[in-house]
Amino acid sequence: MIKKILFLLLFVPAFIKAQQVALYPQMCDELQKVFCDYVTNEAETRYISSRHGQYVGNLIDNVIYGWGYYLADNGAQTYGQFSRGKHFFGITLTGEVARVGSTEHFVEYDLATGGILRIHTVEGDVKLQYPYIPAADTPSPYSFKKVTYSNGDAYYGEVFNGKRHGYGVYYWANGDFWYGEYRDGYRQGYGVLFKVNHKIFCGKWIGDCKVE
Repeated sequence: MIKKILFLLLFVPAFIKAQQVALYPQMCDELQKVFCDYVTNEAETRYISSRHGQYVGNLIDNVIYGWGYYLADNGAQTYGQFSRGKHFFGITLTGEVARVGSTEHFVEYDLATGGILRIHTVEGDVKLQYPYIPAADTPSPYSFKKVTYSNGDAYYGEVFNGKRHGYGVYYWANGDFWYGEYRDGYRQGYGVLFKVNHKIFCGKWIGDCKVE
């Protein structure tokens, strides 16, 4: 356990070069499993209200660490993974922009159109000639959508060629919601289920099933 804790403290905030995905790198499955196991075994889940906003998620030794959701007083919403009190990977929604990725490498989408505004890396902003994006005069297959369904459910997240693909948040009409990775329209990868009673469950999902 000591080795696992040291590993997480040293490498989780800088994991972002572990695996390349569509528009930005993410944590590989092995690291995701270590992170989830550690959080499941060591963290507690709490609701915290402060003068700056409200947080629901994991804490370790009274420090925000694990999976969580933060609603700031200015209306910004942040979903994803936190380390030592800071958000390091996930989705941040403001009134006009959605930012997906890590604090160092992220994609910024225009919520009005769903289109990509910019890709930011440690070297700075990358123009639309970035390898994963078509020429500027060709519509990108990547977008960020807000979709409401007839049953009252909703999805806020990345879309690729019309399917949920990338990272997103799915809200059920009963108030539960799920944040995590989608592939080809289905949950496929690590994520976290937030229940209305503030209980949360993290792990790996394939479709509607939690497998780890």
